[in-house]
Amino acid sequence: MKTTKIFSWPLMKQSINSNKVLAIACTIILCLMTVVITFAGNLIGSTSDAEDYTDAQPDFYSYLYVLASYNELAGTELSYEDFSEADDLTLYDAAFEMASAQSDDMDLTSEGFAEAADTLSQSEIGLDSYISNFEYVYALGSVQGCFSGDDLDMETMMTNMLEMMGVSADLVENMSEMDTSAMLNQMYFTVMSLLPILLFIIFAGNALIVDQVDKGSMAYILSTPTKRRAVVITQAVYMVIVPLIMVGCGFLTKLIACHVIVGEVDVARYAALYGGLYLLTEAMASICYLASCLFNLSKYALALGGGLNVWFFICSLLGMFGSESMVNVGMGVEELGMFNRVSLIGLFDIDALGTVGSGAVDTSFIPKLIALVVVAAICYTVGAIRFQKKDLPL
Repeated sequence: MKTTKIFSWPLMKQSINSNKVLAIACTIILCLMTVVITFAGNLIGSTSDAEDYTDAQPDFYSYLYVLASYNELAGTELSYEDFSEADDLTLYDAAFEMASAQSDDMDLTSEGFAEAADTLSQSEIGLDSYISNFEYVYALGSVQGCFSGDDLDMETMMTNMLEMMGVSADLVENMSEMDTSAMLNQMYFTVMSLLPILLFIIFAGNALIVDQVDKGSMAYILSTPTKRRAVVITQAVYMVIVPLIMVGCGFLTKLIACHVIVGEVDVARYAALYGGLYLLTEAMASICYLASCLFNLSKYALALGGGLNVWFFICSLLGMFGSESMVNVGMGVEELGMFNRVSLIGLFDIDALGTVGSGAVDTSFIPKLIALVVVAAICYTVGAIRFQKKDLPL
């Protein structure tokens, strides 16, 4: 009978069959999370698009201010409601021409007023709300404090109200400028997508070698014409291919979800992100593989391989609250950023990888990905050598 020295297909089939339920379940969870996060990201993007309509707010308010001022001077009752229904816009043209003549920076016309109103009417806020808000601002702008004599305005009033509630106005401003889509992306790749893959590599990595040694089934495998080298190479190939398939399914699901839900797909960007996710997965899988090769008892291998990877995952969660984006909006603690430096997940630079496909690619992710490859290569190699040379309780 021919001796298997490099790769054992029967052993590969055995590994596939014994772990297929776990692999399928984790892949389904990954794909579902991908769809959910894509849908959530699209909702956030839609909200941001709606907020972009407020760029027209200053122009619209300028027109309303001119109408309010003209009404006080001429005793008229001009308003947007009348403007939208009027056939004769002579009075409105006269008001806008007078305001434009008084300032070189202003060029107001009835057409511009209609355009600004039409832009704001497409937002979810509603044009009536903008007009009502202007009335408050205009009224407060003409009032002085009874004690201080300072001009009162809406912005100062809101700032004072926030301070009385213990909320910093700077914090509110920072939160309004927060890139929620980037934070969602960070959470997805370092938590939501990584968690099901992490569960798979911990349990599958433990079952491939040390669990069979612990239960005695490795004695049967080695009693066949299968060399130890073939065993470690076959199981290493399994740990390389199956996570690749899982990450690939997540990548394809992301492309399809973006096409269906968002309507556009940035293939290069997501290819880079999922490529980085796969390299991170392999670095973590190689640690489980190494632990599986080092020990003869499952509990020790699970403690080392699974324990280290769970530690990395916890560090990633803590490090997220120490990231610059979280600290800037007052939702994080700068000191927690140290956890990103003691975890393999910290080498997965999502921000830099996300620039792939743009006009300015941040190449700082390259040495970090190389470090992940080096970790994976060392752990797989050391694990394979150790298993071939150690004594087994056969």
